[in-house]
Amino acid sequence: MIAVLGVISSLAAVVGRAQDKYQKSQKPLPPQQPIDPSKLITPPSGPSFYISPIEGTKGMFSILLGDGGGKTVAGSYSLQQVEIFEAVLEAAKAFALTDEKVGSSSPITTRLMDQHEWSLFVDVSKLGKQSTFYISLITPQGKLTAVAGEITRDSKKEHSALLLDVIGKVHEAKNAAKPLQ
Repeated sequence: MIAVLGVISSLAAVVGRAQDKYQKSQKPLPPQQPIDPSKLITPPSGPSFYISPIEGTKGMFSILLGDGGGKTVAGSYSLQQVEIFEAVLEAAKAFALTDEKVGSSSPITTRLMDQHEWSLFVDVSKLGKQSTFYISLITPQGKLTAVAGEITRDSKKEHSALLLDVIGKVHEAKNAAKPLQ
């Protein structure tokens, strides 16, 4: 028993000296420089959409949809699926600019989707001269719907809505992937 206590006390002395040596060898940290706010990257506010070719794969794309409230879904899709998404998005844009199926006292919502590809669809809600877009993405993680902006039909102003940005991002991603195909 005395031998065990002797071994434990000698180990404690060795550990104590090692800690002293470690503390002495540490260098003080340099003083913190103030952060330039102009160099900070801020996350996007509101609903968002991301698409990009998956590096190292042929004809596969990563898509992420955010609702602006902190919820996101992401998935991987083939070139064929992306082309279907693109057609659905273009059809939703064209439909939104028409006076077809417009509500006068309450909105009328029309869903645009491919009959065989249900992973992405767009709802267009029309009331008066306003068309509001809702993009839904279904992935293995779950389903998410995000408000994708609105446009005013017959307006002289340039239309700006997330849906129009999404169409542009899909075109860019497909063009970026062409050398891989």
